[in-house]
Amino acid sequence: MEKQDWKICLKLDWSTDAALIVVTRAQNGFPFEPFELMTRRLAIHEAVSNALKHGGGGVLKACGRGRKMRADISQQKPVVFPLTAEPFQGTALIRRYARKTEVSADKKTLILRFY
Repeated sequence: MEKQDWKICLKLDWSTDAALIVVTRAQNGFPFEPFELMTRRLAIHEAVSNALKHGGGGVLKACGRGRKMRADISQQKPVVFPLTAEPFQGTALIRRYARKTEVSADKKTLILRFY
């Protein structure tokens, strides 16, 4: 993303709703519709939850400009992001609500793009 209106970096832990913090920050810069906020929050929440449960914890870095938003969820262990998943669960929800998903070259960061 070229220029950013906002950016945030959070250490992941169970006591913080990182997804809520990110979408609230995004909402301050762009008036998203409630459904769009909810779906972005859900996708980020699922990715953070997976990093905490299966990835050994990590860091969430997010940034955005207008409607565009990117969330990078880094973890200690390699990301496991299967091509198929049960509907309405974990990775299926991430794929449904993030416009684009990528795994970094080192396999330790899940990148979610929204626009």
